[in-house]
Amino acid sequence: MKKNVIEKRLSLVCYLIDSKPNEKYSLQELSDVARLSKYHFQRVFKSMVGVTPHRYILLSRLRRASFELVYFKELKIIDIALSAGFESPEAFTRAFVRLFDQTPTEFRKKPQWSSWGHRFNIRVPVREKKYEIKVEEYPSRECVMITHKGDYLEGMKTFDTLVSWLVENNFYSETSIKSIPFITIPYANPLESDRSDYRCDIAIVINCKVLPNDLGIFSGTISRGDFAVVTYVGQREVYGFVHAITNVLTEWLPKTQWEPLSAPILFEHINSPLVVPETDLITKICIPVCRKINL
Repeated sequence: MKKNVIEKRLSLVCYLIDSKPNEKYSLQELSDVARLSKYHFQRVFKSMVGVTPHRYILLSRLRRASFELVYFKELKIIDIALSAGFESPEAFTRAFVRLFDQTPTEFRKKPQWSSWGHRFNIRVPVREKKYEIKVEEYPSRECVMITHKGDYLEGMKTFDTLVSWLVENNFYSETSIKSIPFITIPYANPLESDRSDYRCDIAIVINCKVLPNDLGIFSGTISRGDFAVVTYVGQREVYGFVHAITNVLTEWLPKTQWEPLSAPILFEHINSPLVVPETDLITKICIPVCRKINL
């Protein structure tokens, strides 16, 4: 069986799990979705995704639980544990400690986002989809920004610094910040750059005065321009983003009057995994373009 056929089937399995990570899935049920025998399914899933199906379910559950621990402090840990599909808080704590080397209580107080990010460095098979693409003119936008330097998997810590500053300075409430859109502007492909060399800006569109600070937070402007905009629905996963961008650059743009500019691509994260399943996340991938010059 061809590799791309198997990848398409495995992507359906991952989509099922990520849409409802707290459900109980049997190996037979998942292998039926992939239309493979249980033995073959386990082997190819581990080979292509990098973890076993059981491990993938656990990661999906604990990713959601991690967000709830940090950003929904009003929720009790026992309720988060049971909602995540664990039979008891003790079972939840054991799984959490094995994966993150922190108890849920410790993570809630001081999350170690650096090690957290590396636990999710897995390759989710890209779902075949027809992308909604159109050219849009964006106005200039005033933002509050922070620069993340280093491994892209550790960006949550930098993002948290920006979010905490906005709440502490009363620009947003603890509740409203959970659903605020934000923009990332990477200056390299994280799959191609050395971890220590990766850099991106994280921006939230708001026009406000930023006083000098030791956090690296600053006021910035995203310049106006024309962009080929891809509406990407699903988990924010770097392989999926690269697949969508490649589709635009090699398949869509050559058939239009537009060509790409050598400027950073913008990723507009419209909604949040704090309020919707990861399968329902919307990201607008904005590729800078200009009109072709007819010689």
